[in-house]
Amino acid sequence: MFEFNAPIDTGLMQAVATGHAQTMERWEDTPAGRRSSGQPLIDEATGAPVRVYDVMLPTGRDGRHELHGVRVISHEAPELAPYAPVELVGLVAKVRQARNGGKGVDVAFSAESIRPATAPARGRRAVEGEAA
Repeated sequence: MFEFNAPIDTGLMQAVATGHAQTMERWEDTPAGRRSSGQPLIDEATGAPVRVYDVMLPTGRDGRHELHGVRVISHEAPELAPYAPVELVGLVAKVRQARNGGKGVDVAFSAESIRPATAPARGRRAVEGEAA
């Protein structure tokens, strides 16, 4: 089984938030089986909660946007407007062999932080208009 982590340069990529985020829950093994504790999942190294943000990334055929859950460990939980551009700081893709010996690969995304995107870069027309 293989696995590798690849950092992704998001400078030229447009990520779009869906506005949905969920704090992951901690699971416990009980005599009745594995159950949710009802408590948030906390990262042991940072003490911060683990959240999954639904984000559309241009990973589809011909650069089409597809929905992915991006895992973020942070004390900050920004409000993200639905269908608004976002910045993913430190985005990493984890690629591994498909589970249960299936064909293909599984891809999971994580980021150091997520925030609303700053103003888009000014286009050529705006620059030409200033020169006149």
